[in-house]
Amino acid sequence: MTDKLNPPGGALSRRGLLGLGLSTTVGFALAGCGSSSRTGTGSDLGQLEYAFSWLYDVTQAGPYMADTEGYYKKVGFSSVKFIPGGPSAVSVLTQLASETAQFGVSSPTEIVAANRNGASFRVIGTVYQKTPSCIVSLKRNPIRTPTDLKGRTIAVSDADKPAMEAFLAVNGIRSSDTTIVPFQYDPAPLVAGQVDGIMDYSTNSPISLRQAGHETAVMMFADHKYATITQTYVASTDQISKNRTLLKAALRADIMGWRANIADPEAGAKLAVNKYGKSLQYQLENQLACNKAEIALIRTADTEKNGILTVTPELQRETVETLGLTGVHTTVDKLFDMSLLAEVYREHPELKALS
Repeated sequence: MTDKLNPPGGALSRRGLLGLGLSTTVGFALAGCGSSSRTGTGSDLGQLEYAFSWLYDVTQAGPYMADTEGYYKKVGFSSVKFIPGGPSAVSVLTQLASETAQFGVSSPTEIVAANRNGASFRVIGTVYQKTPSCIVSLKRNPIRTPTDLKGRTIAVSDADKPAMEAFLAVNGIRSSDTTIVPFQYDPAPLVAGQVDGIMDYSTNSPISLRQAGHETAVMMFADHKYATITQTYVASTDQISKNRTLLKAALRADIMGWRANIADPEAGAKLAVNKYGKSLQYQLENQLACNKAEIALIRTADTEKNGILTVTPELQRETVETLGLTGVHTTVDKLFDMSLLAEVYREHPELKALS
């Protein structure tokens, strides 16, 4: 996720926001939980109200492309209304529960928390097949494998400590073998040599450091026994039952949008810079680099075979297991419902191939 792009004026990082405990999933014991009365049929689906999980940056390049290329209209919507997220925004799950949005992107941890609070949400697809979580170090003192963490000092935010501890455990590294210090989402201590590495996203610090002239080494959690999805499409079980036509149409449009972004990442980045996120004053070089880093999380052997947004049964199971390592417990059937995407690809097999 391109949460920390540092445009002029400074946008608050979503990772910093989570560290402050401001991402809330309270208030989900709502009757119906997201059952919209405006289901729509055929080619008359009305306006799609689409809630983003963050600001208008390149994280949403697929929907930008879908809007620009007219894909939402092609699948039956009269128009699309994007609802940005951010520090002061109402959470996507709350919007779905209160029916102020019909479609949106959240995260597995937020979905599990909401379900524990009386909701009944499910992951219906995912943008990222791999977590962007990683350890970033400088090339002159690299950390390339979990074993390299022994004896090192790593800056980790409070919000990320459970994931870091789980990563160490699953790779057989004792917590006492690594010194963990606070991380404030600023890579300056790494550059100054005060720490050996920082835990961040592959779409954040590695890009800003590289653009500042620092050569980095990036160890992806996903490459070392830590499998989980991110940027997940979500719907309530009531929506899945009653609004299948609308949800399938929205997924289909976004599949086409993400395919277009993968084919031309510069076009997606330009839409973030020049149109949708223009007021945020992003730099094209940064947004393009972030887009390419995201595509590496989207385009995998599984999505090449099964199609964009799909989640294999194996990855569903691995995601649940990884969440459990961090203290977030659920089951596959209580987190996933991939039936909508299965129908989309069965009805539109031409969308499956990426190359």
